[in-house]
Amino acid sequence: MNRAEIKSSIEFFFEAIEGPIPEDTREARLQIALDRLALSVSIADYTFDEGKYPEAPRREYNVVRDIVSVNFPDCGYYNVPLEISEKIGESSLAVGDAIDDICDIARDMEEVLWCWENTSVDNALWHFRESFGSHWGKHLRDLQLYLYAKEHGW
Repeated sequence: MNRAEIKSSIEFFFEAIEGPIPEDTREARLQIALDRLALSVSIADYTFDEGKYPEAPRREYNVVRDIVSVNFPDCGYYNVPLEISEKIGESSLAVGDAIDDICDIARDMEEVLWCWENTSVDNALWHFRESFGSHWGKHLRDLQLYLYAKEHGW
């Protein structure tokens, strides 16, 4: 997978959540899009760009949420363990929100695409990898498990 394919994976994600996709295949398309993003981040390589760039503009959260809510009417809340590798067998649960997960990933990917088109590819890939580790990666992994459980009746 090269840099153009990484960008294509991000664009595929937006097509899955906002594009003209039949409702009965939208969740399956989202699962593929999430898999592609996960693969892309694992191979994304960059040289740190020392440039000073302006902040990327971001759509308001509620604008994104309105779109995602309409396109994924069957997605909702789910259980999330608070401890994964500690307190084995004793973890407390929190409530995850699939719509929020999609929105948070989308807003981070908008920033990556903006950087790709307005700064440098290395800067965009830095944002892609760093924000995965600090934010959207958890949303992606939780959402993948939720969609898997929903599909297989867990």
